[in-house]
Amino acid sequence: MPKAGITYGPRIQAPDYAQIDETAEQEVLKGLGLRRPEDLVAARPDGLLVKAWGIVEQADAELGAYLDERDRALAHLWFYEPRLGLARTAGLSTMGYRGAIARVVYGDKKHPLPEVQSNEVLAKLGKELRVKHVKDAEKKLLEVAPIVYAARARRELAVRFMQEAVFALSQEPYGWTPERIAEHVGVHRDLIYKQRAAARKRHGL
Repeated sequence: MPKAGITYGPRIQAPDYAQIDETAEQEVLKGLGLRRPEDLVAARPDGLLVKAWGIVEQADAELGAYLDERDRALAHLWFYEPRLGLARTAGLSTMGYRGAIARVVYGDKKHPLPEVQSNEVLAKLGKELRVKHVKDAEKKLLEVAPIVYAARARRELAVRFMQEAVFALSQEPYGWTPERIAEHVGVHRDLIYKQRAAARKRHGL
């Protein structure tokens, strides 16, 4: 919400995140070899699991490459060129947006952002905190925020399919142990235990 005493520049038009969600779903389904989510029931879980993990790894690589760029652009705009509606522009909730700035500035997403009463004090504080200036921060934000959002959307959906595959493999007629599933995918067994627990909870078990 607007802070008293701060002058804001014009709002930045937000990307079409609803369309990005739809595109991300189609890309995940295609990557899994499915036409519709309902086709999951006919897919072999061992193959599906490997494909889903591949999508997760790709999404993680994109997040590793672009997340800090997005958050540095957000921090620049928050401290040096205040704008209204930055959360929406970045495709984040208000809490998520404030956490993104706090993470890149303080190294802790739960760290509260400062409360100041003027643009001058805000910019001075940004300098003291060594908040990096980002050239063409608005352009940079609009460039990388959709990439980060899409990667997270694909990752979230792929994880759900991964959980369902782990759950299916742990049931009959497969009866695979978490250790065997982990070996099949090439991950640590703790990850499989975690995904199986999430799936079991979703199935009310």
